[in-house]
Amino acid sequence: MHIFLGVENFAKIESAKVCINSYTLLVGPNNSGKTYFMQLAQGVNERLANLVEEDALQILLHKENAQAGYIKYTISQQNILQFVSYLNKKLEEKKEQIIREIFGKEIPVGKLYIDIFLNQKESYGIYRFKNINAAVKMKDSLDAFTKRIVEKVALLEGSQIGVLTQYDPVREKDSIRLVHARFEMDEGLINSVLENILGYQSLFLPASRTGIMLLYREFFANKADSIISYQMMEEQLIENKNNYGEFTQPVYQFLRFLQLYSEREERKNYYKNEIDFFEKKLIEGHISTNNSHGLLYDSEADHISVPMYMASSMINEIAPFVLALADSKGYNRLIIDEIEASLHPKKQLEIVRFLNRLSNKGIKLILSTHSDTFASKVNNLFILSTYIRQNKGCDLVKKLGLEKEDLMDPDKLYVYEFVNQSNGHSIVKEIAGDGSTGFQFDLFTDSAMHLYNEALEIGEQLQNDKS
Repeated sequence: MHIFLGVENFAKIESAKVCINSYTLLVGPNNSGKTYFMQLAQGVNERLANLVEEDALQILLHKENAQAGYIKYTISQQNILQFVSYLNKKLEEKKEQIIREIFGKEIPVGKLYIDIFLNQKESYGIYRFKNINAAVKMKDSLDAFTKRIVEKVALLEGSQIGVLTQYDPVREKDSIRLVHARFEMDEGLINSVLENILGYQSLFLPASRTGIMLLYREFFANKADSIISYQMMEEQLIENKNNYGEFTQPVYQFLRFLQLYSEREERKNYYKNEIDFFEKKLIEGHISTNNSHGLLYDSEADHISVPMYMASSMINEIAPFVLALADSKGYNRLIIDEIEASLHPKKQLEIVRFLNRLSNKGIKLILSTHSDTFASKVNNLFILSTYIRQNKGCDLVKKLGLEKEDLMDPDKLYVYEFVNQSNGHSIVKEIAGDGSTGFQFDLFTDSAMHLYNEALEIGEQLQNDKS
C-alpha cells in the first residue's frame, strides 16, 4: 500500500502530492514549505482512521457469517477507490479544523486529500467477532502470539475482538497481523484496527534538535508552574488550557517524547544491529538514561559519561534517531527535518547508510535536506542498489567498503523537489529516478555550477594579473 498526501494552496505551497508511507526525500530552498508539509503529514496521519464513521462500514462490508459469528470488512482493489473518495470527503469537511489542531492557528488551505494505491493482489480483511467463542475456535489458524491474545481477551466478559489479516501473494493465503481490542461499538473496533493499516506510530523530529535537547527539561519545569491558571468569569473558575504553548502539535509531541522517554528491551533487541552501527559509525559512543540526569553520552574513547548538554551539537542533533528506535511507544515512522544538521560530510555518508538500514527493517521515513553530500550519497546507493538487484553475483558492494544492509529497495524511494515560483509560492514536483544516472537534483546542480563558474572567473583574473 502506498499512501499519498496532497494539498493545494496551503501556506507557501501551491500544489503538492507526496508519498508519506515509504522512503521519501524532500529537497528545496529555504522557506519553500517543506517543514509545513512534514508537520501536516504527521498530523493527518494521526487522524485518517478516525475519519471513518459508521456510514463507511457499508463500503468496507464484505460478508456477514452469522453461523461462524463474525462480520468481515475488506479493503481491496474492488472498493479502494470508493473508500478513498469517502476519506477525501471527510478531509474536505474537516480540513480547517485539522489544520487548526496541528498548527494551533488558522492557515488557509484550498484542498487537502489523500490517494491510496494497493499493490497487485494486496488486500486487508478486518474480522469483527460477535461471539468470543468463534474467535477462540479460529485461533488454530493463528500464530502463537495471536493465539495468546485471543485467549486473554476471551476471558474478559463483554469483549469484542478484531482480527486484521493481510493477503500474502507469495503463500497465496491470508497472514494475521493483529488480534485486538475491547470496544462496544462496531465502528470503534473498526477504527482501532484501521489504525494498523492507514496510520503509523509516527514521530516528527524538528530542525534545531540540539536546542530542544538542551532545553526540553527546563521547558516542562516552567510549564508545570503555569499549565493550570484560573480566572474568574461569572463567579466560576475557568481552567485555561494552552496545551502546546507556542509550538505546533508535532513539535510539542517531540518534546513530550523526550520528557517521557522510556526504553523497551524488545525494541532494543530488534534494532540491535542498527543501534550498534549508529553508535560505532556515527556517535562513537553510547547514549543511556539516568533518572536524575536524564540522557547521558558515554564516549567510546574515554568511557566517561556526561550529560547531553556537555556533548557535541552533532550528538544532540542525531541522538533522537536512535532513541526513537528503542522507545516503548513503538515508532515505525520517522519524519526528520534537515537530516544533515551539524553533521560533517563524512558523517552524512554514514547517516545515509543508517537510514537505509532502518528502511530495510520496516521504518518509514520522510526526510528533508539542504545537503548535496547527503543527496549524492542517497543517489549513489540508489544506483548501486538497482545495479546489484540486476547483477546479484557482483562483489562491488564489498569493493566500495559497504555491506548489503546499506543497499535500499529502489522501488521504495520517492524524491520530491520544492520549487519556489516568482509569485512567492512553491510547487512540489516528483523527481524520477533512473537506474543508471539516479536523480537529477537541479537545486544542487545549479549551486555547484555557480561555484565552478565563479572559480573559473577568479582563476582567469589571477592569471591575467600575473601576465
